[in-house]
Amino acid sequence: MQGSTRGYFNGITYVAQKVPTLYSALSAPANVLTNPTVYGQACNPIIIPYGGIVELVVDNHDDRPHPFHLHGHNFQVISRSSGGANFPGLSTTPAFPMRRDTVIVYGQGSATLRFRADNPGVHLFHCHTEWHVESGMTATFLEALPELVASAPYIPVSHRDTCTNHGIPRKGNAAGNSINWLNMTGANNDPPANYWG
Repeated sequence: MQGSTRGYFNGITYVAQKVPTLYSALSAPANVLTNPTVYGQACNPIIIPYGGIVELVVDNHDDRPHPFHLHGHNFQVISRSSGGANFPGLSTTPAFPMRRDTVIVYGQGSATLRFRADNPGVHLFHCHTEWHVESGMTATFLEALPELVASAPYIPVSHRDTCTNHGIPRKGNAAGNSINWLNMTGANNDPPANYWG
């Protein structure tokens, strides 16, 4: 609802775009494929080249813990601040860091996560509390986009039909523009005023 508290990554609250990010990536010309502008600022796009090592520091400025989840990878937990006597943090990086796809980041705490960008795709990173996803606590990792496009992934007919039946375009930038890919006029930048959760 309008006026509801929103979640953020890097000061950006996630808002779904007119064209789903995967379809924008698969239809983008090569000269703009890795330009984050075409995916819309409100989906919080982070472009990652193939083979890169990503080290992500998550600072939780909330008083409550959040279970952060990454699609497409099991990351290493390099460090994590303490959550009290029952939930110790990691003060030094272990020789063999634990691997997870979800980690609790304690209230007023932080965690450092690391993974290798070896899975081309569009992967969400979000709080696993579902209504926090709805509130915008989500970022989009666009990983190895040239390799993704070159692989020509199969999109099931049911997925395409769902988009067609709901009037969701499958081509163009986040605003649905497939003529001028840098023209973001009409992109969804504001959270919906009449729907939340």
